[in-house]
Amino acid sequence: MVWLLVFLAFMGDEQIPGRPESAWYRKHLVGMEVGPTGAQFGHSDPRDHRFAARFDGKEIVQACLKAGAEYLVLWVRDGDYAYYNSKLLPKAPGLGERDPLRDAVQEAKRHHLPVIAYCVVQQGGHYLKAHPEWEMHGHDGKPIGRFCYRSGYLGAMKQLVAEQLDYGIDGFHIDMVDQGFGPPYGCWCPTCRQEFQDHFGHDMPTGPTWDASWRDMLDFRYQSSQQFEMDLARHIKQLRSDATVDFNYHGNPPFSFEVGQRPVQHAGNGDFVTGETGVWGFSALGVGFNAEFYRASTPGIPFQVAMQRGVRMYHDQTTRPLADIRWELLTLLAHGAFVTMVDKTTFEGSLDPVAYSRIGQAFHEARSKSSHFGQKPYFELGLYYSSSTRDWIGKEKPLDWMQSILGAHKACAYEHLPFGIILDENVTIDRLREFGVALIPNAGILHDHEIELFEAYVREGGSLIVTGQSGMFDSLGRPTVNDRWERLIGARIDRRLDSLDNWFRFLPDVPSELLGEIPADWSFLVKGPAAVFVPTSAQPFGQLLAPHRTTRQKEGREGTDWPMCPG
Repeated sequence: MVWLLVFLAFMGDEQIPGRPESAWYRKHLVGMEVGPTGAQFGHSDPRDHRFAARFDGKEIVQACLKAGAEYLVLWVRDGDYAYYNSKLLPKAPGLGERDPLRDAVQEAKRHHLPVIAYCVVQQGGHYLKAHPEWEMHGHDGKPIGRFCYRSGYLGAMKQLVAEQLDYGIDGFHIDMVDQGFGPPYGCWCPTCRQEFQDHFGHDMPTGPTWDASWRDMLDFRYQSSQQFEMDLARHIKQLRSDATVDFNYHGNPPFSFEVGQRPVQHAGNGDFVTGETGVWGFSALGVGFNAEFYRASTPGIPFQVAMQRGVRMYHDQTTRPLADIRWELLTLLAHGAFVTMVDKTTFEGSLDPVAYSRIGQAFHEARSKSSHFGQKPYFELGLYYSSSTRDWIGKEKPLDWMQSILGAHKACAYEHLPFGIILDENVTIDRLREFGVALIPNAGILHDHEIELFEAYVREGGSLIVTGQSGMFDSLGRPTVNDRWERLIGARIDRRLDSLDNWFRFLPDVPSELLGEIPADWSFLVKGPAAVFVPTSAQPFGQLLAPHRTTRQKEGREGTDWPMCPG
């Protein structure tokens, strides 16, 4: 059955090649990530010997063990400094002769605590300034303060991870293979221009042109990030096959093409995917949503989610209340993640004892309840996420489009509906079969192979809920009419509305089970993209009402951010 609303996994714990059952990340629930505060933005003062003067690897390990951490992710390199005796990078000025990585590994081995090196890749600091030949360029040819992934920087990273491996660490957390979070976009350096020309047979576009040439550019950017990750991971495995590799991932909402990551393409290039959550960055509702997004991006593989002990952001020296920590931690564990608590030390590198006391209480509780986590989830509803729509409808204002799927998730959370995420990159009929209902929230671009899967799903008894302007655009985001889609939904698309403050009312004879507690013949606001449909084989249950517009609004002299009453 298809429901047309005009107003708007777990794959088992099977053995996976290259991801052995004995790996540390398969056995543990909670761990710590500890790093300094003061050089995270790059270009810090190398003469300031106060910085990291008390950053002590042995003390960090002991504090994490006392708190119940089962592994430690230790900050060892950022855009300015190394936090160990590097032959390639300058050390943090306050360390002197001390080597926090050596001290941490030695202490951790006494307690069989895995130590993962937190190694920053993309941060413009002293190291980038010393190597301008590796810098990204915008389409205007100007440097943009980031490392180009097709430059000699890859070779430098291989040397860095090799000397870190010599310490006997258990793996790497690589942060992060992004290409920025907004304009200017890279990279148009001479190397990238030539490789693009060789691969696609034409010059790079002159910026975001949103045409076939820009589609090639998006693919080129995605390939640049993916190839860097795969080459670096392959190098690490060649040096030590048992060393794990994970990359800090930004393929999930609210991130868009700007970052240079697709949801699936860039999630599976390490041993597991690591994502971030946090009320400060993703809202309270984002905690469960992001966890399920990471699960869907790498089905069958454990996934790590990082949360932080600070109230406002990572480098925040306030400490969250225990109840707040417990809620986020247990929510993530309930959604199947293993969880890393991020602690950023003081400027000098000291630890907050109150923070570790609260973290310890939460960690010990979680470990005592470990039998309740990691079970096969039960899903009533699947939320469909279209990366093609993200790129070509969301474009440079991704949240305008993402509000549809985030709103759908909010409805699930408020109604306590168990939900999962379905991704267009790896959707199969078997994945759809995991859900009795699949919700397609304003997925403007639906390719033929996706529609074919939906047709098969419906034939087998699955139910679709289709909202917004789903299926109304071609692969480049241009308006189109898709006859196959119209046959599936049983309605002809008449037109799209340019308003967001749209209204809906049920017809008087609508079935009571559909109405619920909503009065019949009552207009209510459903903010979001809308389209007008003419039923062919579908049964209409209601009417779409466009909003009133004042004379000033019609003349373009007054905005429409405030919803108007139904017209």
